[in-house]
Amino acid sequence: MADGLSSILVIILIILAIALAFSIGANDETLSALVGAGVLKFKIALLLGGIALGSGMIFFSGGFVAKTVGADILGEGVQYTEYMLLAVLISSIIWLVAGSFAGIPLSSTHSLIGSVFGVLIVYALFQGTVNPETALNWGKLGNVVLSWFLSPIFGLLITFILFRIMAKLFLSRLKGLNQIEKSEKNFKWLLLVSVIFAEIWVGANSGEALGILFGLLDSGFLNLAQYFTFTLICGIFACLGIYFAARYVIRNLASQMVDSRPSEGFIIQSSSAIILMIATLFGLPISHSHVIVFCIIGLSIAQKKEVDKKSLGKMGIYWVLTFPIAAVLAGFIYFGLSMFGFS
Repeated sequence: MADGLSSILVIILIILAIALAFSIGANDETLSALVGAGVLKFKIALLLGGIALGSGMIFFSGGFVAKTVGADILGEGVQYTEYMLLAVLISSIIWLVAGSFAGIPLSSTHSLIGSVFGVLIVYALFQGTVNPETALNWGKLGNVVLSWFLSPIFGLLITFILFRIMAKLFLSRLKGLNQIEKSEKNFKWLLLVSVIFAEIWVGANSGEALGILFGLLDSGFLNLAQYFTFTLICGIFACLGIYFAARYVIRNLASQMVDSRPSEGFIIQSSSAIILMIATLFGLPISHSHVIVFCIIGLSIAQKKEVDKKSLGKMGIYWVLTFPIAAVLAGFIYFGLSMFGFS
């Protein structure tokens, strides 16, 4: 009976991981600048973006962010149980859904890592052989949390510097409306390259779905062949998420960006892609949306435009609160499961 229940839970976790991959694509807004600039036909842009996102997820599934979430963040000798992973997923989903209904911008990455933290602490307290001080890899966790603060700051700085360099060496030398328009038409193709590059790294840094699968692999619930098979399926569903669901968000945002310059979109997307690439190669899951927001702020500062400090402050509050709230929620869920003998 226990083995049967365990198998059912593993199947549920795999289905939820695939659903998460779809939601990653469905909530991705990276293509908005490209669609708004009218570089490609809408469906072609969706298809290319989806393929890039799915490819990043698939080709970087052998380690990096997936390994950090699924194994490296755990303390030595500690492995996920299927109930721990279930508590992590339930907590993350509840907090993100609550945030969506409340209109609050939340980070799925912060929510996931917070949930892992809460579950591991409760797990250690209920396991006499596990010391809470060694239940987590504190060094790895510290690097992840530090990257959450550094990545937006570096996104701001890189965007600021890129715009200043481009303005001084190129944009300021354009004379007349014709030269400016011709330059912006050329930047449309650079924007295309930067957006596809960014989509690849968005997929590569998305540890929510693949982290769950890697946790099942590391705990022995999946073998390597099964892991890569389900990773491939996740990549396909991420692509489908962009093509069938993200089109509404992308079209809405793109309609608000028709007057934005392709050169500005190129700078923002290039900056965010650089940050995502570096974070991924170091195995650090970060918030793409937070990086993008700070890249936009960096561009506004470089252009000497006013920054919406009130909205930024609101985002910062929920940014800080997500980790502890997700941790407490996941801890209570896992505590409840443990009380019924599911641990």
